[in-house]
Amino acid sequence: MDSLQPYILPLKGLGDGLHKFDFLIDGDFFRAFPDCPVEEGKVELKVTMDKRPRLLVFDFSFTGWVKSTCDRCLVPINLPITGENRLLVKYGEAEDTVDDEDVVYIPLETSKWSLAQYAYEYVLLGLPIIQVYACEEDENPPCDFDTLDRLEGTGNDEAEENPSNPFRDAFKDWNKE
Repeated sequence: MDSLQPYILPLKGLGDGLHKFDFLIDGDFFRAFPDCPVEEGKVELKVTMDKRPRLLVFDFSFTGWVKSTCDRCLVPINLPITGENRLLVKYGEAEDTVDDEDVVYIPLETSKWSLAQYAYEYVLLGLPIIQVYACEEDENPPCDFDTLDRLEGTGNDEAEENPSNPFRDAFKDWNKE
């Protein structure tokens, strides 16, 4: 089965009003996209669609984790992610005067529409730039404590052992002219 098949919604048989959809995004979903930076994860995605005669309003809400490497100690971690996004889908032609990336235009005769690309983009946008989290609160923290001790010790030991740095001292007088 195609891992993106569940994300195709039937638009033609749904009446106007609110419709709710629940999805579980996992490694198969991420692997369906070429060059995806995420290989593994488990993200619960809730989508609420408000169907109106010429407009679809999608509210995406997700929470879960993705497999990543800690930027602090370089061990594999399950990085928690959460996010909320809104997407407007309008029937008809795109208006030349409007340039909004949160509005998508589809033909009026569209009977099925896939959320997969938007779910993928929103989850990736939910990834923090610096991939760390408060893992100290975990029951068994995944941290590499040797690496963390070395990182903490390197800065303190150098400052205590060598209080004067010739490179730094040369720049002190440079701007005093």
